[in-house]
Amino acid sequence: MKILIMKKIIIVFSVWLLFGLSAFSQEIKPDKAPKPVKQAFVKQYPAAKTVKYGFDNTDYKISFQEQGKECIVTYNATGKLLETEKEITSAGLPKEVSAAVAKKFPGYTIITAVRREAFDKGICFEMDLKKDDAGYSVRFSDKGEILQKKARKVEFKVITKSKR
Repeated sequence: MKILIMKKIIIVFSVWLLFGLSAFSQEIKPDKAPKPVKQAFVKQYPAAKTVKYGFDNTDYKISFQEQGKECIVTYNATGKLLETEKEITSAGLPKEVSAAVAKKFPGYTIITAVRREAFDKGICFEMDLKKDDAGYSVRFSDKGEILQKKARKVEFKVITKSKR
């Protein structure tokens, strides 16, 4: 039962973390994206699956799956890659980030983790942490420094079938 609940939590947080960010962009059809954006994407991610295009003010966000991992990339209208986000496992975190999580959030479990690289700001790691009913969304530098921390109440319902 606990495994089923954890799987549901992981799915909900993954969708929120990765695609909640895309919610700010308007989904568009691929043919509405500029040709340089589509060309750059196909060249950089030829094996991408489940591709969705979005437009956010001046930039184009493309969400997709690559090797079973959820990803989002952001391009400007000329096809310049501005940012990448990729779902990772806790084992994929740098040792400095893992150590910071263990030290600053003892007893918390990493529910989701994303590696984000903004080419003008560097690499950071965003994750959702959970302990009992408490949770945090935290952004760490690649050196393990907390860049942003937001408390989140973790809510979920256990749905059981009623016997008839």
